Amino acid sequence: MSQYSLTEIPTKEKYQQAMKKTIKEFEEYFGVKLNQQLCLIFLNSRQQFDDIMGRKTLPFETGYSSENLIFMMSEDVYEKESNKKFNPDYDLLTLRHEVCHKYFRKLAWTSRPVWLNEGMAIYLSGQFKFKKKVEFFKNFLLFETSNFINGHDVYQESGFVIEKLINKFGKEKILKLIESCRKINDNNGFLKSFKSIYDFELNYDNINQL
Repeated sequence: MSQYSLTEIPTKEKYQQAMKKTIKEFEEYFGVKLNQQLCLIFLNSRQQFDDIMGRKTLPFETGYSSENLIFMMSEDVYEKESNKKFNPDYDLLTLRHEVCHKYFRKLAWTSRPVWLNEGMAIYLSGQFKFKKKVEFFKNFLLFETSNFINGHDVYQESGFVIEKLINKFGKEKILKLIESCRKINDNNGFLKSFKSIYDFELNYDNINQL
C-alpha cells in the first residue's frame, strides 16, 4: 500500500460526489467561491496523520485540511487507527466539516477564533446532531487560538453555540461576524465586533440566557 493514496472507486466516487454537493451548498450559504480545486487524500495510518499535522494527534481525530488539501483516515484502517467505530454516514459529515473550514477562511481571511471556525464546521456539517447536547456553556471562549486546553477541546460546546446563535438571530449576523474577522487583530477587537453585530456582550452568562 502506498504511503499516501486515494481510495479506489467506488469509495472514491462516493466521497467525490459528496464533496461536489457540499461545495455547491456552501458556496450558496457563505456567498463566496473558492479559488482553488480541493484535493481529497486518504491516509493509511495514525503515523501518517501525525506527520501531516506535525504533532501527536488524538485517537478521535480523523480529518484535517490545509490549503487546498483535505486529509481523512482511510476506511480500511479507520477502526484500527482511531478510537471510533467506522460509520460511513458520519465519515461524510467529517468531509463536510473539513470543506466548511475552507469557506470560513475564504470569508474571514483567518482561521480564528477557533471556536467560531470549528463551531461553524460542526454545525453546518451536521455533526452536532451526533453529539451530546450542551445545555450550559462554560469553556468555548477559551478556544481562541487552540483546539485543546487542559484536557478539554473546542468540539464539546462550539457547535451548539453556533446553533443557538443562528436559531435566535439567523445566519446573516453570523456571516457578518465571520467576515468582520478580516479587520480584527485580537480578541478584544472580536468582542467589540460581536457586540456591534448582536447588540450584547459575548460572555457565558449572556449566551446561556439566550
